[in-house]
Amino acid sequence: MASIICKNVSKKLGNKVVWKDLDLTIGEGKIIGLAGPSGIGKTTLLKLIAKFLTPDSGTITVCGEQKEDKIKSIVSFMPDKLQFGNDMKVSKIVDFYGSHYKDFNKEKCTRYLTAFDISAEKTMGAFSRGNIETIKLILTMSRNAKVYLLDEPLAFTDPIMRENIIKTILKEYRDDATILMSTHLLTDVEAALDDVIIIGENKIICQKSVDEIRESTGKSLLNFYKDCFKEGGQK
Repeated sequence: MASIICKNVSKKLGNKVVWKDLDLTIGEGKIIGLAGPSGIGKTTLLKLIAKFLTPDSGTITVCGEQKEDKIKSIVSFMPDKLQFGNDMKVSKIVDFYGSHYKDFNKEKCTRYLTAFDISAEKTMGAFSRGNIETIKLILTMSRNAKVYLLDEPLAFTDPIMRENIIKTILKEYRDDATILMSTHLLTDVEAALDDVIIIGENKIICQKSVDEIRESTGKSLLNFYKDCFKEGGQK
């Protein structure tokens, strides 16, 4: 079953055409990496799917739904920033998520916070940027959503933290849910990914199983990705 379907989706931001006539189908129950150069449109695509942006043309369907309120009720989107001040306690943010999202699992969130040694009684201003990114990811993954959209979820985290996040959170998801995450850290996430989508200027360059890439090319995901952008251009 298709989890996400984009049909003829186009989007301009200012004078820049970010996506033009995009056709993309993503299946259910997979962890999928979204890779491409900085500024190429990964964040824009995630925001379009999450209904934080509206396409100029085309349609986006998520789990059979197209209406904004329906999609937002089944999609958990990891935001660029948490809209809370530095003096806000983590516990208060957890309470906000619990009251705002019917599918928020406070018990799971508390377990994740404990696993990463994050005190719910500390204010956001007490944490490093890496810890704040982890808190954002914990809040996002603590919803029982059908689709999780993660924008660079491992950014600003150290290698040990990244490994723990992948083991603890990204591996603990329901088989009927879909995780789509943009990332530049292909080596770190390769083992967790089922598929990868590599994007270039206004288009999809490659959408394949990570196992298929390794078996057919004998290369790591990172080296395969590099081959898609030889001499600064697309294959």
